[in-house]
Amino acid sequence: MINKRTSIFSILAAILILGFLTLQLPKVQFDYELENFFPNNDPDLKYYEEFSQTFGHDNDYLLLGFESSDGLFKKDFLTKIDSGLSKTMRLKPTLQVFSPTSMKSMAKTPLGFIPIPLLHISNSSKLKHDSSKLYQHPLYREMYISKSGKSLKAIVIHERFQTKEDADHYVSQIQNIFEGHSPRVRIVGKAVAQTAFVEAVKADFAIYILVALLLIFLWLIVFMRQVILIITSLCISGLSVVATIGLMALFGKKIDVLSSLIPTILLVVSMSNIVHLFSHIRQEYSKSKEIKPALNKAIRQVGTATCLTSLTTAMGFLTLIMINVKPIIDLGIYAAVGIILAFIITYLLYPSVVTLINPRIIEANGSKILFKPIEKVYSIVTENSKSIIAISVVTFALSLFGLTKLEIDAYLVNDLPKDDLVKSDFIFFDKEFSGSKPFTLSLWSKNASVPIYSKLMIEEMDKIERLIKSHTQAGDLVSPVTIVKLANQNLHRASPSYFKLPESEKEWKNAFHHIKRSHMERRTTKVSKKSLAQITGYFQDLGSKDATMKHANLMKALDQNINQEIIGYRLTGTTLLIDKSHEMLSKNLIKGLGMAIIIVGFIAGFLFRSGRMIIITLIPNLFPILVVAAIMGYFSIPLNLSTSVIFAISFGIVVDDTIHFLSQFKFEYQDKKDKEAAIKAALLKTGRPILMTTIILTTGFLVFCFSSFSAVYYMGLFVCISFITALLADLYLLPVLILKWLPDHRK
Repeated sequence: MINKRTSIFSILAAILILGFLTLQLPKVQFDYELENFFPNNDPDLKYYEEFSQTFGHDNDYLLLGFESSDGLFKKDFLTKIDSGLSKTMRLKPTLQVFSPTSMKSMAKTPLGFIPIPLLHISNSSKLKHDSSKLYQHPLYREMYISKSGKSLKAIVIHERFQTKEDADHYVSQIQNIFEGHSPRVRIVGKAVAQTAFVEAVKADFAIYILVALLLIFLWLIVFMRQVILIITSLCISGLSVVATIGLMALFGKKIDVLSSLIPTILLVVSMSNIVHLFSHIRQEYSKSKEIKPALNKAIRQVGTATCLTSLTTAMGFLTLIMINVKPIIDLGIYAAVGIILAFIITYLLYPSVVTLINPRIIEANGSKILFKPIEKVYSIVTENSKSIIAISVVTFALSLFGLTKLEIDAYLVNDLPKDDLVKSDFIFFDKEFSGSKPFTLSLWSKNASVPIYSKLMIEEMDKIERLIKSHTQAGDLVSPVTIVKLANQNLHRASPSYFKLPESEKEWKNAFHHIKRSHMERRTTKVSKKSLAQITGYFQDLGSKDATMKHANLMKALDQNINQEIIGYRLTGTTLLIDKSHEMLSKNLIKGLGMAIIIVGFIAGFLFRSGRMIIITLIPNLFPILVVAAIMGYFSIPLNLSTSVIFAISFGIVVDDTIHFLSQFKFEYQDKKDKEAAIKAALLKTGRPILMTTIILTTGFLVFCFSSFSAVYYMGLFVCISFITALLADLYLLPVLILKWLPDHRK
């Protein structure tokens, strides 16, 4: 029973809970860690973690691109690059810098091994000859000179950063070193990408909330009209957001590109609870003209339904835990917890505040015009039931066909805006060089008597490199094969024509001796340790679908052509793990949605004690998911880790209106004992709040269309489409199904 005493107690309880969670807000941090998107508890992840302890992480690098329209081998141009890279090398996090301006070959002469610069940048007369040698070198030409011949590349290997702030500072230092360089120096790498994502998340985070609040405020003016009730509603929704963000901060959850969606989700979901409650309060108030009886009766009528809708919405989000990726799991958990918090805060505060302010609730004239079509729904349903079923069947068939066209695919920086400089830089390296994504293949000797640096192993590795290039188009490959070829080149006066495997047994022996004596891997890249080795390189961002297919073809070719008795191999690295996350997406998403469908079916069965009602409930709620999936399929919009949340959000939220309608229908059915009359009454009483909540939800999620991330834009667009589809299904298809299939009490 709501009265002044219980209202004060509820407000004090809410203040204690919210006060504690609000104190956690200063701890909120933003984050974008690529590693967070790796599949949890996966054997490939475990192997990579062990492998990286030996060779380091394969994405701790930056690629620098230097463009010149006036020729690459000009003294001034090369001097500026070399000077900047020398300063970069002196930065504390820098481990190695590879650049044609600083690299040297060790040429064997009668006086011993003499270092010869790849480019004599201080001697203009030698640069022409040096450029010719560089173009003739199979590895250096591919690694350092762009396909158009207008850019040079440098590779900076850095230590692993413990925090994003450390990475940002390092990138900023390098950018400052090359500030004023014309054209602009292009820099790509994990440290650059994560900064671009985080800054965009911060900007979107504020936009989502402000625009959503503004749009919801405008609709509430139409629906509630009274300022005091509108402010109360917005404050309670805002407190739900504050409480959830505070809870996230309490448990150390950082705001990333996905969890930044939570505030807007909570705003619209909590407002939906308030709208349904207010609508019933207004209906009862119009009869008694007293606020307390109207409140208590409205809570009895809609409280259970709202509790169930909160549970189903939370369960919809919890299905995301089936997608074995931490940011998506976190989104599911914290959104679900936030929705339950929103329900608790709404029913603690809204009835109590309304009781204390004791407003005079009036019907808004604007809403009469807006909701007038609701009064005609029942006649449309009864007069056109066959047409509604026919349209539904055709839509269902078209949706199933479109669903078959839906594909899983993802690109590294595709979510960034089209005109984003970071995105254009990544595309530049994909177009002009071998790419910017790391490629890593682990190798090991299966026979203790056959070391890594032996003719048998190196020849097998050379075959592996050729297969890698032909099946994946990866380039800049560095491995023990590279070390042997460089050793052979050094023994022949550093001639590019000798960058190849030795031909005679004596040359093989001399090459291995030179590698061991000069410790060549210390001056190049670490590619071996005892019986373990690696082949590293870069390849283009072809999309997870194409990359997964190429990797599968590569492994098949290796199995057919490589002597597996002496050498073992395994794909590893960050690129493989991200692609595997996308590969696992489909199965886990279906599993999660299947669980949600079972739970919603159970709730429908619990409400009506009828197996037939389970089917009647699920059909209109499957339509929004199928329609969205079909549109994505028809328009070739891929499913990926970002867009996968669309289906969980859609199913979790759209089922709410179905439950509100069915709860009211059950109440009317028990009272009137007449199915047709119960449907008509349920449509008149729940039609308005269902339409209003759909408008608010759609308006709230439309703000995502302002996002600079394409995935978030699509999420906003398709979730809105699902809401509109669900509205049509709940108002037209659901009553028809009840009329046709639900047994009549009178019979």
